[in-house]
Order: sequence, then structure tokens, then C-alpha cells
Amino acid sequence: MTILKRYLPAACWILVCLISPAAVPADEFHYNNMIIGERAAGLGGAFTALADDTSGMYYNPAGIVHAQEKSLSASVNAYYSLSKKYSGVIAGSDLNRNYSAIVPNFFGVQQPIGSVSFGFSYAVPEHAFENMDETFVDLPIPQEMKQHYGDPNLRIASYVLNLNTEDSINEFGPSVAIKVSETLALGMTLYVHKRDTLFIENELLRLSNGRDRLNNFYFKIREWGTRPLLGLLWKPSERFSFGAALSRTFVVDSDATFQQIDHSTLEDQPVLNHQRITSDDKQEYPWQCRLGVAYWINPSWLVSGDVALYPGFGYEMLGTRVERETVANFALGTEYSPWKGWTFRGGVF
Repeated sequence: MTILKRYLPAACWILVCLISPAAVPADEFHYNNMIIGERAAGLGGAFTALADDTSGMYYNPAGIVHAQEKSLSASVNAYYSLSKKYSGVIAGSDLNRNYSAIVPNFFGVQQPIGSVSFGFSYAVPEHAFENMDETFVDLPIPQEMKQHYGDPNLRIASYVLNLNTEDSINEFGPSVAIKVSETLALGMTLYVHKRDTLFIENELLRLSNGRDRLNNFYFKIREWGTRPLLGLLWKPSERFSFGAALSRTFVVDSDATFQQIDHSTLEDQPVLNHQRITSDDKQEYPWQCRLGVAYWINPSWLVSGDVALYPGFGYEMLGTRVERETVANFALGTEYSPWKGWTFRGGVF
């Protein structure tokens, strides 16, 4: 095996692995990427034990039986920004990835009829858009490669990386909740799930001796499915409230495409490789179990907390085994109303 085969392909694949998480089926490090709803966002997402407005249809549909308004609609736009920095991954140089978007975050309407409440909601729990154009010049190269070419002054003349990613999830559907007793309520939301994922990468590596390598990666998934959500809300007293919700996304229809084009003149004999895979493989999603508690210190001061558990799992996608770790997300929020019509909220997650 030549020095080039040992070093350059490995470097390329390491880079791809670093870049891919925003475009692969799910992020193994965190699943709560956006907080849905106005009040819930103010509480850092600690809303499962409250869920008493239309956004409760997303967190815990049982809570909408406690909505104060007989008919309520809400629409929220969210500014979403994410920045990632990979230190020293390009021959000691840093790679920065930034993306942001203003997205329609939530819309919902709810109507109670006796002890039963009905609703309909639309939510965008994921929306990421990224364009990156990075150029690195005059980078060092391993000593073994200098010896391979017989050039002690060999360097990477330029390394160009163009990246475009898009990932959006849209969910919409009806909800129903029933007040079983004065302290207990049950609810269900049945969301239609739609996800579009696109990942395009162009990568050019050029050495100071004129040899180069060009890679193009193209990955696209379009899927439809459903996400049933079951919820429970228990209020044993005026000061305490407990909530629980269980859900999972099931993909019904999927269309996936992967393509790679690789052209290299790094060896004496130029190489051109092309691979294209299309599949109806369905990516899988973890179960989501949310537990929440809320406590009213006094009628004006509320504290709430949430934990969301996503058990680990694995599945096959485009001939590759995908493994997801067990993830737990925590949220803590508080709400204080010192005067009528004035409310201050804060939260962390």
C-alpha cells in the first residue's frame, strides 16, 4: 500500500465524518435542536408538566384541557443560529461551520367542548441551512509523502472545501385531550412527519507538484411518516403538576440517494471513480420519553423542570450500519409575574 493510499484517503474520510453530523438522520449528541412555542421557549423547553397552551399539543397534549382560552391560535417565528468549531483538523488549521435561519416555529389552534379539547398544530422542530466555502493554502504535508515523491519541499498548495446542507422537519396534525377527573388528564397528538435532508460537498486537494484530487459527495433523503404522541398530566394540588409524554417517529415512505465522484492524479495513473446508490431504506428514530414537574412557589412564581430520554438504537441505511447513543436532555425554567400583564421567564437546557 503506498503512502498516498495510507494518508490522503484517510484524511478525506475523517473530514467527511466531521462534516456529516448535520446531514445524517439524527444527531447522536443532542436531539432537541429547537424549542417549540413562545412560553415553552421562555422556560427553556421545561413544559411537559404545564402544556396549558396550544404548544402543549407538541409537548404533552393532555395539558390543553387546562388552556385558559376557549379558542386560541398562536404563531411564532424563531431565529436559529448554530456555530461549530473543529480545532486543528485541516493540517493544524481550524474549520468553522456556521448556519442560521429564521423559521416558522409553531402554529396551533385549540377548542374545548365540555371535558374534551380538540386542536390542530404545525411545528418545525428542525431547520438548518448552511453554505460554507473555505480555502486553505500552503499547508504542511507528512514527511512520508515528501519521500514518496522525492521532493523535500512538497506542501499542500491549496485545499478547497465547498459545503451545502439543508435539513428540515415539518410536523402537523390533530390533537385530542380529555379530563378524566379534576386532577388527571389524558391526550394524544397524531402528527404527519415530513423531512428533507440534503448534503453536498466538493473537495479539492492540490499539491505543490501539480498533482491533485477532486471529490464530490451528494446525499439526499426525502421522507414521509407519522409521529403519534401520548400524554398524561396529573395535578394533585394547586402547587404541583406532573406530566409525562411518549412518542416516536415512524417513517412510511422514503427516497434516498447517495453519489460520490472521485478524480485523482496523485498516482502516476489517473483514477476516476463514480458510485451512485438509490434506496427506499427508511431511517429510524428513537423513542422519546418526556417527564416533567412544575411547582408554584406562590401564585406569581413558577419553577418547572423536564427530562427527555432517547434510548440508543441501530439500523441499516444505504448499506451502512447507523448506531445512535442513549441521550438524555434536561431543561429547567422559571416564570415570575410581579404585576398583572407583566411576566418574566428564563430557562436553560
